[in-house]
Amino acid sequence: MKTVSQNAMAKIRPEHWIFGAALSMVMLAGCGPRLPESVGPAQEILVLVDPAERERLEPHLKEVFEKILYTPQEEKVFRLQFEDVADFDRYENKRRKNILVMAELDAPHPTAGFLRNILSPDVQNAVRGNRSAVFWKEDVWAKEQLLMAVTGADSAALVDNLRMEADRLYERIEEARNERIQRLIYRYGERKDVTERLGREFGWQVRVAFGYRVLEAYPDSGFVVLTKEEPNRWLFVYWEDGISPDELSEEWCIRKRNEITRRFFDRDRIVPDHLEIGQAEFVGKLAFVLQGLWENKKKWAGGPFKSYAFVDVETDRFFYIDCGVYSPNKRKEPYLRQIDLMARSFTQVESTP
Repeated sequence: MKTVSQNAMAKIRPEHWIFGAALSMVMLAGCGPRLPESVGPAQEILVLVDPAERERLEPHLKEVFEKILYTPQEEKVFRLQFEDVADFDRYENKRRKNILVMAELDAPHPTAGFLRNILSPDVQNAVRGNRSAVFWKEDVWAKEQLLMAVTGADSAALVDNLRMEADRLYERIEEARNERIQRLIYRYGERKDVTERLGREFGWQVRVAFGYRVLEAYPDSGFVVLTKEEPNRWLFVYWEDGISPDELSEEWCIRKRNEITRRFFDRDRIVPDHLEIGQAEFVGKLAFVLQGLWENKKKWAGGPFKSYAFVDVETDRFFYIDCGVYSPNKRKEPYLRQIDLMARSFTQVESTP
């Protein structure tokens, strides 16, 4: 199929570009609905910078995007792959899932010329006036593709703009990857029978993806665990009434998880030296979020986990929702992300008489 050339990128209204607003481009008539599928790993970002600028820009880009997750092996959440803009039309680069272009707007090299070709004169003037600098757009040359652009009026502004908008850029590429994985999780269907059983018997449910099953359920103890093999992964939900939100603290949540896994997971425990903990919104509730490593010294096993602990004040019920992976010698971050997205479908349901 015919794809859009650099010179065919349409004009963009400047109001769409102020401080990280979505990049607005118009594709050739009739091409949009027939875009090819995007290609390449979802955690890889194709970076277009001028070769002479790479040494200067690479450390800043890696600091923003190449965050590390210990599983316990070191895994990068995203990996950068640098390419020359001259090779953009080769090796299916134009169809890559994640593309980042970074260049000074008026630099004389080809990467800057490529960037100017996708920006209207009004937008270029906004950049020169320091009114905009970071942009993104979905589905430009392929489906499920994210194109990001970082620019500036000069060399110093280029790096400053990247650092200033680092959180927004990272959040956007995280969202794009999660959206792709969300579709992947349920591509082969949903275990609606299991989902309905959870709501009917326990008063809460998650969208159970194909391949998962209820391994153990102890309703009198407030514990249910869903599992899937190859690799081994789980999602457990623990609930308990009568716990005040004031009781929750970082230390309390650590002790509570260790208590739960000691009872139901044959003495798994959190590795104290590999734990991040804070507060964030989870399914509309303020929750403590724990992410790190679990270990079982008895079984010589371990791996990554992520937990959410919160109290639903309307029902006076405490929930501890936990995701984990055991997959020796394999990447674990993608599997943990999949289970985490399934956990985020958690809802409470009204019991039926």
